[in-house]
Parts: sequence; structure tokens; C-alpha cells
Amino acid sequence: MKSSKYIAAGISVVALIWILTGIFFSGSGGNDKGSVAGTSSTTKVAEVRVRDIVAQPYANDIVVTGRTNASRTVEIKAKTKGQIQVLLKEKGARVEELEVIARIELSDREAKVIEAKQRFVQRQIEYDAAKSLEDEGFNSKVTLTRSLADLETARAELTKAIIAQENTNIKVPFKGLIYDQVIEVGDYVSVSDTMFTIVDMDPIELVVFISERNISNIRLGQEASAGFYNGDTVKGNVSYIAPVADPATRTFRVEISTPNPDYSIKDGLTAKVRISTERKKAHKISPSVLSLNDVGQIGVKIVSTQNKVQFVPVTILSDTSDYMWILGLPDNIRLITVGQDFVSHGQTVRPVVADGDGLL
Repeated sequence: MKSSKYIAAGISVVALIWILTGIFFSGSGGNDKGSVAGTSSTTKVAEVRVRDIVAQPYANDIVVTGRTNASRTVEIKAKTKGQIQVLLKEKGARVEELEVIARIELSDREAKVIEAKQRFVQRQIEYDAAKSLEDEGFNSKVTLTRSLADLETARAELTKAIIAQENTNIKVPFKGLIYDQVIEVGDYVSVSDTMFTIVDMDPIELVVFISERNISNIRLGQEASAGFYNGDTVKGNVSYIAPVADPATRTFRVEISTPNPDYSIKDGLTAKVRISTERKKAHKISPSVLSLNDVGQIGVKIVSTQNKVQFVPVTILSDTSDYMWILGLPDNIRLITVGQDFVSHGQTVRPVVADGDGLL
């Protein structure tokens, strides 16, 4: 019986010594594998996978479908009535600015010009004589004033007669192409009747409609290119940006001017238009690395040179299912690609650099 008590007491002493040995000598074996400098040996440090990435030049070119459009279209209407006497150019012909392409019969207009000229010469002589007499004191100011009024009336009638005669010559307002012709020799036209439609094909306009999201990236003079179904490509510059959106589509009309000296680009062609935007420095990342902070901002988590986590808000420039381009980071960063959801801003981590050329 006594021996059992001695055995129990011995076991108790040995257990006590073992416990005390663990307390006093547990810290003598160096740092634990999961520790980092400056932390307790019993503190676990989270591991995160990181990738060192560098900002790259990025241009978020806007690609839309558009169509070609003549830069100007005008209907030439008759300014005077009469019969078409001659056609100098017909539909499809190229024309130069102020070129005469048709004539209306003169009728009595030439005679009216001659009559108006003679009357003007007569009134000029009468006025000169009245002024000479008034200077010598033999004529009244009333007579001189009446003579001047007659002279001005004759001048106005002469101008009117000359204009009426000149209006029989049908002229082109600008260099272009006769798109349509609705008269023939012998037709009678009245004032305001349409005779021709003239289109300006050089430059030609590429008309596109830009969404609300992208309109702020468009500037006058921006370079653009267009490709057609036949494989031809052209370059141009933005020449017009609508100040108001289309109420139905909420898109903005944008026009791009491109040279077309040989008129090879027709009106109404479909084109794929690419508008070059300003180049920026951006980072290409996987969409899976994005995080949200406590206030709902979108950003990414990076590791500082002190191995501390930093949350940085970013702006998404473009995205696909495989990658996206973001703005708002320093040029060179160490991005957390795996484990970002399990660490927080300011936390010390152990970064493990990823191998290969992927995004994660």
C-alpha cells in the first residue's frame, strides 16, 4: 500500500518537472518557420502570392460601325423663270466652284439691261448738270436732291436688270459632283424649282454614333481610321462632335473627315471606324484580383517594400472575361494575385512571387 503511494508521488514529481521544463526552455530553439523578423515566434504570418508588374502604354481605342456621307449636299433652284436653253453638264459630271452648268433663255432680259444702262447714263448726266448749277447758285437744293433720287433709282433698276440676266446662268456653289438632275433642254422652270442636286465628296465624312461612356474621350482633331468591306482603309480626323445626344439612342453623332480627291469613296458605304484615344500608362491584371474596401471602393491589394498590405483604389479602363486594364497605381508594383481576400490593409504578410508569365 505504501509502495503505491510512493509510485504516485514519484509520477507527480516527474510530471511537474516536465511542465516546468517546457515553460522555461520553449523559447530557446530559434524562430518558427512561419515567423518574420520583428514578430513573436508564436505569431503566424499569412502567405500571399504576388506578381511584380510594370505599367504599360495603353490606348483604349473606340471601335464602332459607321457610314460614309457627303460633306455637303445642296439643291440648286431656279432664281428666275423661263425655258431651259442649254445644258452644259449633266448628272454624274464633276463640276468646279461657280461653273455654269445650264442656261435659261434670256428672253427680254438683255434688252432690259441695255435700257437700264441708258437710263442710268441719262440720270447721271442730269445729276451732274444739276450739281454744277447748284454750285454756281443757279439751282436750288430741292432740284439737286430730286435729281440725285432719280439717279439712285436708275442705279437700282440697272442692278436689278443685271441680276435678272445673270440668274439665267445656273452656277455651282462649290466643287463637287452632280448627284441628280431633274431638268432637260426645253423644260420650263419657275422661281424656286429644283434643277440639280450637287454633292461635295472631298472630303468625305465618316458618321458614327458614340455612347455616353466614351464621348468624353473624343476630341476634335483626333486621328481615326476606317476599313471597308472591300479591304480598303482610310485615315482621317474628327471634325464634328454633337453637343446634344440623340434622345432615342442616347448616343452622340461624331463626324470624321477624310480626303477623297478621286471620289473613290462613295456616299453610304458601311465602315468599321477606329478612333485613337490618348495613350495612358496602365496595368493589365486578372479580374479575380479586384477587391472592395470598407466604403465600397474598387481596388487592388499590393505589398509594400516592408511586406505590408496596401489597398489602392483603381479605375477600370476596359475589361474582358480574361483580363482588364486599370488606372491609378504606381508604375512598378507587387500585386497580390492570390490570397487578397484573406488579408487586410496594413497587415504584414509573407509574399511568394509567382512563376511564369501569367496574370496570377
